[in-house]
Amino acid sequence: MTVAQTTRRYPLAHNSNFVLLVSGQFISQMGDRLAMVAFPWLVYTTTHSAVSTGVVLALFTLPYVLFGALAGGVLDRVDRRGVMVAADIARGGLVLAVPFVAEHTSTGVFALAFLTACATVFFDPGLMALLPDIVSQDELMRANAVLDASRNVTEILGYSLAGFVVYYVSIRGAFTVDAASFGISAVTLLAMTLHYKPDDRRDPIAPRSRHTPIWADIREGISYLRHHDALRANTKLIVAVTIGIGAFYPLTFLLAAERYHGTRAFGFMEAAIAVGYIIGSLAVGALASRIRKGIAVTLGLVVMGIRCAVPAAVHEFLPLLANFVVLGIANAIMLVSIDTFVQTIVPDNLRGRIWGVRFTLTQGAYAVGVLAAGALAATVGLGPLFVMCGLAVLVPAVVGLASPAVRDI
Repeated sequence: MTVAQTTRRYPLAHNSNFVLLVSGQFISQMGDRLAMVAFPWLVYTTTHSAVSTGVVLALFTLPYVLFGALAGGVLDRVDRRGVMVAADIARGGLVLAVPFVAEHTSTGVFALAFLTACATVFFDPGLMALLPDIVSQDELMRANAVLDASRNVTEILGYSLAGFVVYYVSIRGAFTVDAASFGISAVTLLAMTLHYKPDDRRDPIAPRSRHTPIWADIREGISYLRHHDALRANTKLIVAVTIGIGAFYPLTFLLAAERYHGTRAFGFMEAAIAVGYIIGSLAVGALASRIRKGIAVTLGLVVMGIRCAVPAAVHEFLPLLANFVVLGIANAIMLVSIDTFVQTIVPDNLRGRIWGVRFTLTQGAYAVGVLAAGALAATVGLGPLFVMCGLAVLVPAVVGLASPAVRDI
């Protein structure tokens, strides 16, 4: 009997395993927001280099490209909770060491950022894979909604708090809090009462996965993606625009550092995007039956492209924050529509592999964008780069809007 079967009678609020998961992840993600501000700020203040800042941000993405598909295969073959707890312990130790290593070498900070991200690669898909083991199938959609809402709340509160902690307390304090949050996440995972056997997986292809090479499964997913016209066209579009989206993140950080006096402004920028994302998620949920996914994806990207270029012309902080709210709304409409499209078009026994392949491709494109923005910032300037970033999103979106394979889904 699976845990999901044992909890079928209980609503989410009375499901102690789910309450523990949400609570632990809320605290852990709040700590993550501190680290995502503290890491680049530490590098920027130490090296005064936009290139180095871009590199450390890209290092958070590279492990997903290298190990994302592999992590999904591993999590289907071993105890998922054990892997997640090990990842939390590893991440806590790594981020706790950052301030001490930074006193001696900036190269060591890059290495710690990379290793922290490597551990996260094995945690994030584990979280999504573990959820069906702790809630019943009829509660799964609500459970995902609660987790997503919680994640966006931490975007709003966490980034705003991060800016003040890094600015007014210390970078060391930010990393210490993040390390403690990983410890709390590990404790909540261990406190769960899971009653399934290692072989008791609801995924019907799990037994086959354990007796065939992981790479054979990955190749099968790639083959399906290549031969499905709409999925292939959508994947090409998303990979193309992700380069521009990836470039936008370090540009906003550098904009905050150079024009608006540091991490406080960056925290508010990220919080504004998160506010918009929540608004957009509610809107697309309410209008889901009235909008076509392809139109929502392409028009959302068109708005994002325009909004990514706006910081080149807008210098007042409040109008800039309003622009970021609109950007977040468009981002939510685009992403929710894409997720729904993939979930409905891909057979159940291929979804994990398709998501793994797409995740690897998009994270690779994101890393390219981050590195390019960091490398060009010193020579090209932030204003022209924001325009280029917007065009990198807008042009593929317009092409996609004109393509029936992308638009008519």
